[in-house]
Amino acid sequence: MDYHNMSLAELKQVARDRTPKIKKYYIIPRAKLIELLLMDKLPDSFIIEKKTIHELRKEAQAKQLPNIWNLKRSELMELLYPTKMDLNDQHTGVLKKDVRQQD
Repeated sequence: MDYHNMSLAELKQVARDRTPKIKKYYIIPRAKLIELLLMDKLPDSFIIEKKTIHELRKEAQAKQLPNIWNLKRSELMELLYPTKMDLNDQHTGVLKKDVRQQD
């Protein structure tokens, strides 16, 4: 499919119908949306962000992590995917990585 010749509305329609879903496709700039649509597989960060708290709790139970019922969704995500979540934050990712290396 030639995404470069499609209008933004058409690109959003394709992104909406895509499986797995692209999170927040409706606010992504046109160039980035085309880049995502051209990918065979979405980046792990997109898949992780789409998970519900119930899915995260099931994963935590499978890994036998304690006290998961008291954690918020963001805390569960950090617990289950610590390095992947740091990579999403461009400004603090380097700082967090440096702090971990000092330990």
